[in-house]
Amino acid sequence: MQDLEGRLARLERDVAILNDQQALRALLSAYAVAVDEHEPSALRALFTSEARVSIPAWQVEEQGVDAVMAFYDRYWARYQRPRRYFANEDTRIEGDEARTFMYWHVTQESGERSVLGWGTYHWQFRRVDGAWRIAGVLISILAMTTLAAGWAGEAKFSDG
Repeated sequence: MQDLEGRLARLERDVAILNDQQALRALLSAYAVAVDEHEPSALRALFTSEARVSIPAWQVEEQGVDAVMAFYDRYWARYQRPRRYFANEDTRIEGDEARTFMYWHVTQESGERSVLGWGTYHWQFRRVDGAWRIAGVLISILAMTTLAAGWAGEAKFSDG
């Protein structure tokens, strides 16, 4: 059996990990709210200055917070009333860097059309001045389709 000091050190490490995991969940929730509610200043505050957003299906590769925000401006012009949902998160923390994998689903409008999408996120985070920030995200779109086109069969990319 470990001595008291060893057990205490392990508990302190475990609590620190749990606190970091909770802080990352809160950051991801703040991201979802900022994107869904079209809050550019709130969204900008969540990213590191050199953040990267990659979306291969849309040929998006943006680096730097200004370029990232320009992408979200284009997204908001294309889609209205988005609501995103996350599932099955898996977070790995190593010091002041962390990674999270998760699935996502989004409902949104494009003009008069209802659009559904889903895929995966591969997040990268960095602790900056004691707070977690988004350093990058790879957004893989598995499907993005309208209700009229449906989603059965091959992956759909009929949102445009």
